[in-house]
Amino acid sequence: MKKVLIIDDEKDIRDSLSSILEDEGFEVFKAMDGREGLSIFEREKPNIVLVDVWMPELDGLQVLKLIKEKDRNAVIIVISGHGTISTAVEAVKIGAYDFLEKPLSIDKVLEVISRGIAGEEKRPLAAGHTNKVGISRGPDILKQKTIGKSIVVYGVGLHSGVKTGMILLPMPEDTGIIFEHIPDGERIPAHIDYVFSVGYASSVKGKNCVVRTIEHLLATCHMYGITNLLIKVSEEVPIFDGSALEICDNIEGAGVVEQGEGVEPLKIREKIDLGQVGEGRYLSIEPSEAFEIDYILDHPRPIGHQTYRFSGDKEDFRNNIAPARTFGFIKDFERLAKMRLGSGARINNVILLNDEEVINTKLRFPDEFVRHKVLDLIGDIYLLNRPIIGKISAKQTGHLENIALVKELKKVASQ
Repeated sequence: MKKVLIIDDEKDIRDSLSSILEDEGFEVFKAMDGREGLSIFEREKPNIVLVDVWMPELDGLQVLKLIKEKDRNAVIIVISGHGTISTAVEAVKIGAYDFLEKPLSIDKVLEVISRGIAGEEKRPLAAGHTNKVGISRGPDILKQKTIGKSIVVYGVGLHSGVKTGMILLPMPEDTGIIFEHIPDGERIPAHIDYVFSVGYASSVKGKNCVVRTIEHLLATCHMYGITNLLIKVSEEVPIFDGSALEICDNIEGAGVVEQGEGVEPLKIREKIDLGQVGEGRYLSIEPSEAFEIDYILDHPRPIGHQTYRFSGDKEDFRNNIAPARTFGFIKDFERLAKMRLGSGARINNVILLNDEEVINTKLRFPDEFVRHKVLDLIGDIYLLNRPIIGKISAKQTGHLENIALVKELKKVASQ
């Protein structure tokens, strides 16, 4: 029988959790404070520890540190009724397996405990939170993938300007890529059905919460083949240095793990042409043997005429697309400021231009602007949460046009 230790100063929480877990077949131990919890941990060696953050004397993070000093392999789930993304990030950084917000969802508690015990749980996600990827036994099947271990990162939101963090957690096959809002706890699939805002960044919205600026993270998941991932974040994915390099570094550090089930790529059989989607703009996708992008960017100085052909290769992405940074004109950021957006733009996380030149940095590539457009497109197109086999031709497109193409692709996928 697996052992679970609950450390919480709220008697109602201890009693309700223990009753449910005992019904699930666990042997449960309860502690009303950190010191009692440490004593029980040493005596019983539980498989799972649930510890509240806010307790008198020793708080949950102190208990977490002390348990990790005794047993670095201990599986500890931190819970809090006043959770913030900074608290969650700190907890996982110290060594917590996961972070749950009160009021607790029993389905989530059981899911996380099951994952913690099994390494990769087989219990399905709570109802309403699944985002099935395309499973196939056909000739083009690819393996589903997740990350090898949890990732914790810090940063600033480009549009909110708020210091924030993000936790990436491995998930079992058939989960899909899912955002979990902290502190609300709402889960929002990274899927075209949940796209909310596509003006200056791609965002997804659930019933109550929005997660913004998801395109660089999704582009990296796309190119590394990650199909199953839980992303705990507040209102916005950090912008980092304006590129996807730090995300690549963290995913490579965590490792990418192949899973048992497959994912079926969406192979384009006929050309889909959105036609003229705006003055001087077009977007289409046609049959090809691989994922490819031909992109044309045509602006007055200082951007000029730039083209880029992307081959769909991970190494090409890592070396030539991921480093390309977000860019914008000073006048555009002034307009965004009036809309209460873009307040996280800094000298070190965006390329700033006036009508004559780049004014704050040296370009990483002479054609860095078009490469960044390719980066955004790779991210947006992954809102189907499955690989695409086809060639995209684009000129002057942004998130709005990219999302329109994904909606057309969804229609094809459902046929």
